Amino acid sequence: MRPLETKVLTYDFQNYSSLGKEKTLNEIESAFSVWQNVCNLKFERVFDGIQAMNIAFLTDDEKQNAEINCPYKLNNKKSGTLAYGFYPGDSTMSGDLHFDNERWSDQKTVSGDGKFNLFSVAVHEIGHCIGLFHNTEDKDSIMRPNLSAWIQC
Repeated sequence: MRPLETKVLTYDFQNYSSLGKEKTLNEIESAFSVWQNVCNLKFERVFDGIQAMNIAFLTDDEKQNAEINCPYKLNNKKSGTLAYGFYPGDSTMSGDLHFDNERWSDQKTVSGDGKFNLFSVAVHEIGHCIGLFHNTEDKDSIMRPNLSAWIQC
């Protein structure tokens, strides 16, 4: 039996989180590594050309503009959405990652200051970008729909 071929998915950043460029890169690239270690995917950053995944951290104004064309509301008190990973498909947003810009930490535990672990949220949302749905059966799954199940990856 021959091994499966590795699929390369390209990405780039539109901007960076409130953590700054270096910490944002570290957290997102670590999240990509989680998926590279368990499936035949490789994520490569490209600076020119078309990327499969565009990563954006949206401000309040940008969130309002995005909501006109998107099915989610980032950081909405009712929905609690921190980020949105678009499923693969034919849409111009397929594979993209949108994050709220304001509430991130690089700490692996809950800090109590209203900030969330960017790495954990990114791992979960990248799962959606590669086609995974929520898993409500496994209480320890990174693809659980609630944050508390996977905050300490």
